[in-house]
Amino acid sequence: MQQVIREKLIPGKLYYIENLTHDVSYNLIKNTNLSIMVGIFKKLDLVSSDIVMPWNAAIFDWFDISQMKYIKEESEANKHTIREVELGYMWRFYEVKKFKIQQDMETRAVNLCLQKIIGDPYFICM
Repeated sequence: MQQVIREKLIPGKLYYIENLTHDVSYNLIKNTNLSIMVGIFKKLDLVSSDIVMPWNAAIFDWFDISQMKYIKEESEANKHTIREVELGYMWRFYEVKKFKIQQDMETRAVNLCLQKIIGDPYFICM
């Protein structure tokens, strides 16, 4: 998985979300008590309260990772949204490449079939 920093998150894109904690030396580590989650990034938003200083929250439409097996295309993820969440700085985000890998594989297969049919080994369907 390729990590994406919060400032580079793209609205409408699907991301794996991992919760962090710290060890005794205050090094950030994965929180093994929580499983990886999945969400659709909405925006970065300034959150303020009376208790803490304002901070940039990553706003996601979150859903259960077990629903990923039912999603065939990234656009279907909206159907499985459970709730909106505001995530602080103790989270890591990873690009979901499942759909791009599938699309690339299907494109290669179509191109190979078309190249054989028309007899042009350099033909590429866009």
